[in-house]
Amino acid sequence: MIAALLAAGALLLGRTRGPVVPSPFLTEFLVGSDLPRSATVLRPFLASGAVLACSVVAAVGLVVAARVVGGAAASVSAVLVVLGCLGFSGLLAGLWLVGQSLPRRFTVGLAFVVTVTGATVTVDGTLPFTPWGWIALLWQGLGEPTVWWPALALALSSLALLGVPALLGNLRADEMMAQSRRWQSISALVQTGDVAGASGALRDPPTRGRRRRMPLTGPLLVAIVQRDLIAAGRFPVRIALGSMALVGAGWLTAVTSTMPEGIAWITALAGVSLAYLGVGVWCDGLRNAADNATPGSLYGRSALSMIGSHAVVPVLAAITFGSLGAMGDNNNVAWWMLLAAFIVLVRVLDCAKGPMPIGLLLPIPTPVGDVSILNAIAWQADALLIVLIVAGGLTVQVGAAGPGAAGLEATGLGAALWLAVAGALVAALALRRIRALGR
Repeated sequence: MIAALLAAGALLLGRTRGPVVPSPFLTEFLVGSDLPRSATVLRPFLASGAVLACSVVAAVGLVVAARVVGGAAASVSAVLVVLGCLGFSGLLAGLWLVGQSLPRRFTVGLAFVVTVTGATVTVDGTLPFTPWGWIALLWQGLGEPTVWWPALALALSSLALLGVPALLGNLRADEMMAQSRRWQSISALVQTGDVAGASGALRDPPTRGRRRRMPLTGPLLVAIVQRDLIAAGRFPVRIALGSMALVGAGWLTAVTSTMPEGIAWITALAGVSLAYLGVGVWCDGLRNAADNATPGSLYGRSALSMIGSHAVVPVLAAITFGSLGAMGDNNNVAWWMLLAAFIVLVRVLDCAKGPMPIGLLLPIPTPVGDVSILNAIAWQADALLIVLIVAGGLTVQVGAAGPGAAGLEATGLGAALWLAVAGALVAALALRRIRALGR
């Protein structure tokens, strides 16, 4: 399933960042010439493919080596797994280029088919007619008699790279230039510490609902909620993925109480991290209100009232979709509602912090070198760190009560009180930042 998801992800990633993204100058120089693109842009593709192959082999090699050292796998089977994943990385590189070269409808349909075939692996874990099925067979061979033919099949699947010249020739000059300029600007924003701006540059412009009116009538709160919902409908795929992430986050926080002590931390931290990322797709109104917070508001309202009104939709989305994942125990749902409100508060704090102070980029010489980058990282990741430490830690405390007692019972009551205190502190910091924006 992981291999199938990687293949589908490679297809979808090609539309945003393909394997052939030279600099704008090289793109203009190489693509604008009369030379065939199979020769001019082959080098960037080979470089991207090599990085992909090294990443896949390194990740798989570490896992397989751990199993060999632990005595759970034979060395011959481990070598076959690594070789098979090397061949699979060649197939991934080809699918990545397919995503960049062919139309979006074709790549989305193919990604759906790949995901379905990965999900329909039979009960015994084998599907011998797909590359991800061959990966499953090789992985099963680690603890069983060695199976060599899937590694050979994966090596032969890399022959799909013979179609690379035709795919390179099918690349459109305008799309290559658009990707090149976008990723050049993203690189510049990341180097200056503006991670929020870099993530915003990754967002495609809306293509749906552009003709639908967004009226500003009636009470301000109702009008803003209506406008935020209409704006969310302009990004259906993004909203769907974020909502699914919230459902998964609710489920992870709910199952924390059933996990052993060592695993509970993993599920809790994964759940709150996923919740923080998932609710972010519903926070466009918050970010817009914070970016436009000035002493003279366009709507004749203070920055606090505008940001507070735009926080309604994220809270409702987080509670609704997260509660679907936490269904089954009323106490789990109640705890998730508290977590959802706290995470949205942290999102408000993050949206209102404004640009990074230039003083954080000043060099800090130490015996081990310049550590000013730590200031920039702390500035960018402060909201996520708060969520991980407070929400994640308290979720583990709630789960420590065990199944049937999680939520607001037993230790959950104390966790709820601590979460309320932390929420009050976050709200005070957010209010301070909002007032600073208004000035």
